[in-house]
Amino acid sequence: MAAAWRWGDWKQFKQYYPTMLYISCLKLLYELFSHEEHYEWHLEPDFFLNYTGTVLLHTFLIYPLTAFLFLSNFPMTGTLSKMRHILKWTLMYIIIELLGYKLGRITYHAGWNGWWSLVFDLNMFVMLRLHYIHLLWAMLLSLLCTLFYLFYFGYLY
Repeated sequence: MAAAWRWGDWKQFKQYYPTMLYISCLKLLYELFSHEEHYEWHLEPDFFLNYTGTVLLHTFLIYPLTAFLFLSNFPMTGTLSKMRHILKWTLMYIIIELLGYKLGRITYHAGWNGWWSLVFDLNMFVMLRLHYIHLLWAMLLSLLCTLFYLFYFGYLY
């Protein structure tokens, strides 16, 4: 929250808001599909928050503010700069996740592992940018990505 307060482009908040909702909706969709039966990764509760609290924190605070910060600071020019920005955020996310994994706050299931998380995080940041600039393409590709994950990790069979 402090990072969003400090580095977020609050003057343009309304233009980022649809993408913030998009990432929250996808998190809720994951929870709906995986609820208590078929997780690829699971955020483990701790003494501060139970599982529901953890999910709500990520769904309505961490992921939307991530989208807000990511988009607020996205470079406007230079393909290399844009690629570096996506890679920087992907690496930040995977480092935080691997730390969570080492501390037992995240567990992997159904064949998921850190490499899949790296692929997923890269895909997530590309899709956030795509949603921001081409909403309909992002929705279509999100559907295809979701179907891929559901089939590959055995949810649909």
